[in-house]
Amino acid sequence: MPIKRFIFSSVLTAGLLLAFATCLSAQKPTDLPLVYHKIDGRLRISNRAATNQRVRLIREDQRRPIAETFSRSGGEFEFPRVPEGEYLVETLESKELEATSTHVAVRPFPRERPSVVHIEVDIPEKASAGVRSGVIAADIDLNVPKEAVSHYGKGMKSLEAGDAPRGLKEFQEAIRIFPNYYSARLELGRELRLQKRFAEAGEVLMPLTQIAPKHAEGWTENGIVLLELQRRDEAAERLRVAVSLEETNWAAHLYLGWALLEKHADEAEPQFKRALELDEVKAARAHLALARLADTKGDRQLAIQHLEAYLALAPDASDAEGARLLAERLRKSN
Repeated sequence: MPIKRFIFSSVLTAGLLLAFATCLSAQKPTDLPLVYHKIDGRLRISNRAATNQRVRLIREDQRRPIAETFSRSGGEFEFPRVPEGEYLVETLESKELEATSTHVAVRPFPRERPSVVHIEVDIPEKASAGVRSGVIAADIDLNVPKEAVSHYGKGMKSLEAGDAPRGLKEFQEAIRIFPNYYSARLELGRELRLQKRFAEAGEVLMPLTQIAPKHAEGWTENGIVLLELQRRDEAAERLRVAVSLEETNWAAHLYLGWALLEKHADEAEPQFKRALELDEVKAARAHLALARLADTKGDRQLAIQHLEAYLALAPDASDAEGARLLAERLRKSN
């Protein structure tokens, strides 16, 4: 990974290349006690209350659902005990309704006091009551046995409580009861990936592309795991499918860029740029790859700009110090 063909290698070979194929780094731990907040919302369909609609809460930094519920008679729903952070509140696609995704920032001030964030979500109705031929709705787990659903719910609660081993067991039991349980496979595979158990994650995630071939999330997770296993060509194939299914998926573009970087740098570059266009904060590490690509073209000033952009977005990341050192060496070499 050259900067004057040796700078990238000497400074960031271990740090940045590892970061290229992994999730966004966790933030530094804080000494402040954990404070929980509440997201309080209401769903509407054409200005009327949307009752009994499934709602999911997603952590943006991990792309992981951490809780789900159903709206009540007036369309109300709530997620209690939510830590500070960035979230998505999602409703799922059905034959009559479009899926929705609403960004929610839980950033209270002062930070040590519990707070309530209120949101309103309007769910669009589909122009036609039917789903297009060959398109599988996002809410695909419609015929799951109640016993499997119960284990899935216990698994989600275990993850939320920080008990990952219990969560894994619950998801595994849900899949044993109903092998085609998409949501349980997705959560189990994602958790195994986060624990760096990539081979196991791959086995769990692989069926998702057959269970729901028109659902981008399964293709994305498969691609990420294959990338971790250094099966870059296979990862690129799956991530291309994910991008074709959901062009606005920043993660699919970002990881497709990583998959293409070594052999097809010219194709990787627009993927990194698109990921930044879609969400510069979550796709911040695309700046590191673009810095590398700029250097290989002899544009050290552009490489510095990308490194500075990364540091502005992630000043406390695990590889931030390496990026600072690299930027300083590049400035001195100008």
